[in-house]
Amino acid sequence: SRLQGRLVATGVEGTIAGGAGQIGNVPLLISEAAGQWRWQDGVLGLDAALFVSDEAQVDRFNPLKVPDFQLTLADGRISAIGNLHEPESGLKVADAQIEHDLGNSTGNALLSVDGLQFNDRLQPEKLTVLTLGHIANVNGRVTGDGRIEWDANGVRSSGRFSILNTELAAAFGPVEGLETELQFTDLLGMATAPGQIARVRSLNPGVQALDGVIRYQLLPDQQVRIEEGRWPFFGGELILEPTVIDFDVEAERKLTFRLVGLDAEKFLAEVP
Repeated sequence: SRLQGRLVATGVEGTIAGGAGQIGNVPLLISEAAGQWRWQDGVLGLDAALFVSDEAQVDRFNPLKVPDFQLTLADGRISAIGNLHEPESGLKVADAQIEHDLGNSTGNALLSVDGLQFNDRLQPEKLTVLTLGHIANVNGRVTGDGRIEWDANGVRSSGRFSILNTELAAAFGPVEGLETELQFTDLLGMATAPGQIARVRSLNPGVQALDGVIRYQLLPDQQVRIEEGRWPFFGGELILEPTVIDFDVEAERKLTFRLVGLDAEKFLAEVP
């Protein structure tokens, strides 16, 4: 990075360009930082624009721009705030607050997503390559909060996010009215507790099924465990059998649906 500065009546101030770094052992990298810094009365302040990217060898999320990053360093403690934006569209994804103690290398980051809208301006693959080729034409809203903590024992992350009234195209057919709350036990690793519940107003794997409930779990390494799915279906039930779907490999993926108690007369009357 390049630092330039000058003495002023109340302290020292200057500019920074090409700044890069990392806070503690958090697996997030800062790059292309450019802005103004100042030193006054033992306090360092920084106002800059920068990018945040994933430290993992295979990126879990695409770089995000922070046009309004503000940082202060006083008494050995760093405090920072900023809004994360998708660079191409300029749309805000989340806001972040960071605290870090240089003395014991502990800290936390709080992330807040307030009604992030997926539509023709922003699709999930703009934020993460993990969804590319698996879902498309997403129209819906995400809201929630996440927390990342770090200390000498490592990094921990958690979060709770809601997907509201969402429609999308999936490999097994179109989905409408999807709603679920994700309780992440490892937000950075995209893993949840078991027993997550998704409600689906309409699913069409070939024949439309309405008002279903899917129980599932997000596993590490881009895997999803389907615990069970059930839909009322022409006097009986359409049941999605348990399975694990691996999105980390290119392979044929099969979902098995089972019909129980189907009323054939009702089915034939409705299906052309």
